[in-house]
Amino acid sequence: MLRLLQHAVLRNVSPICVPPSIRFFSKLGAQRTWPKSTPCFCPHLLHHRRQVQRSHTKENVGTAINAPLENSSSWKSVYETVTQPFTAERDETFSDTAELSVRYITVHTLYDFYVECPDGILFDVCYVDSHPDGVGGKDIKTVVLLPTSPGSHLDVLPLMRPLVRAGYRVVAINFPGYGKTNAFIKAHEFIFRGATDERTDFLLQFLKELKIDKVDMLVAQGSGCYPAIDLAASHTWIKSLALICPGGHRAFRGVSPYQQVQRMAMMYDKQLYRLPLILWVMVTKYVQRQPHRWNVPILHIIKSIVEAANYQFESMETNIFAVVNRQLPVTFVYSGQDSLVETEISRELAVALKLKPEEFAQVDSDNYFIYPEKKKSTRGLYLETGRHNPLKHQRHCDVIALMLIDELKRTTKNLS
Repeated sequence: MLRLLQHAVLRNVSPICVPPSIRFFSKLGAQRTWPKSTPCFCPHLLHHRRQVQRSHTKENVGTAINAPLENSSSWKSVYETVTQPFTAERDETFSDTAELSVRYITVHTLYDFYVECPDGILFDVCYVDSHPDGVGGKDIKTVVLLPTSPGSHLDVLPLMRPLVRAGYRVVAINFPGYGKTNAFIKAHEFIFRGATDERTDFLLQFLKELKIDKVDMLVAQGSGCYPAIDLAASHTWIKSLALICPGGHRAFRGVSPYQQVQRMAMMYDKQLYRLPLILWVMVTKYVQRQPHRWNVPILHIIKSIVEAANYQFESMETNIFAVVNRQLPVTFVYSGQDSLVETEISRELAVALKLKPEEFAQVDSDNYFIYPEKKKSTRGLYLETGRHNPLKHQRHCDVIALMLIDELKRTTKNLS
C-alpha cells in the first residue's frame, strides 16, 4: 500500500531556479502593452486567490487514491477476465515505499515568446512525483503523465498507482490554468493560451527543473497528446510514447464546429466580450447538462476552449511523421463510446502512427479480453464500451496499466 506521510504541502526548490526578486516581478508586470485607460476586468474576479490555491494538500490525493470505486477490484483482478496474462508475472512484487504528494515548483518558461512579456512567464506548477528528490536510485525508470484539458493530476492518479507499485517513478503534471498551476502575475494568465508549442516549452522547462534527462515513457490522455507528440517528435531522450483516447489529428466532434471554437477564443482575447462569453458558457453548461463538464469549473471550460482553438492541427502531420521516422514505440488506446472523439478519427490516427489492426487487443462489452492475432506484439487496445477517460473504469485502468508495464519492460529489454 502507498503510504501518505505528513500532511504539509511540499515545495521542490530547484538550485537552477533562483527565487526572483521583487524588481524582477515588477519588470514582468510592466510588460502589458495596453494603455492604462483601457477598461480591464479585475483578474481576481476571474481566478481563485492564492490562499485558495494552497488548500489542495496531500490529504486530497490520499482520498483520491484510497477512495473505493464502483465495482472496484484489486490490481490483479484483470487476470480474472483474460485467458492469459501479459508478460507481467503473477507473483510480481511491488514497491510500497514510494510517496505520493502534491508538490509545487517554480518554472520560468516561454522566453522571447510573447510581445507582451519577452522575459517569459513564471508559473507556480503543481505536480505529483512518486519518487521526489531522486528517491529510489538513479536506475529507476521514469514515466511522465500528461492529463487532458480541462483536467488535472486527479484524472491520472488511478493509473499512477499500479505503475508506482511496479517500481517506476511516476510524475503527473498540471498544465497552466488547471489543477492549481497558475502564473505568479495574474495578467500573464490571459497571455498564455495553451497552444501546443506553448505547452511543449512549458513541459520542457518543467522536466529541466526536476533534472529529468530521460523519460522512459511519456503517457498522454486526451488533449495532452498534442504536446506529447510534439515533444516526442524532436527529442531522442523520450524512449516510448503512450496515447490514451487522444484528441484527433484533425477537427473532431468535441471541437466542432471548429470555426465557432476559434470565434469564442477571439472573444476571450477581447476584454469587452470576455464577460458575455463567461455568461454564455455558464448558461450552456447548466442547460445542456453535459456529463463530462458538469463538475468542471466555468473558467476551466473557457480555458479548454481557448486551448482547443490552438491545437495547431497543421503541425500534426509533421510531428506524426517524425515519431514514425524515429521508430518510437507507441502504445495506443481508444474507446468505442468516446463522446468527444469519433472512433474513425482515432483509427485514422493509429494508422498514421503505423499501428496495424492485428496489433490491437480488445475489451468487449462483457469486459472479456480478446487478444490480437500476434500476442507478443500488442501495441494497441480498443475499449468497446470505454469513455473519453477510461481510467475511471477500474477494469479498463487495470488493463491499460498492464499494457504500459509490458511495453516498458519490452522497451527496456530492447535498449539493453
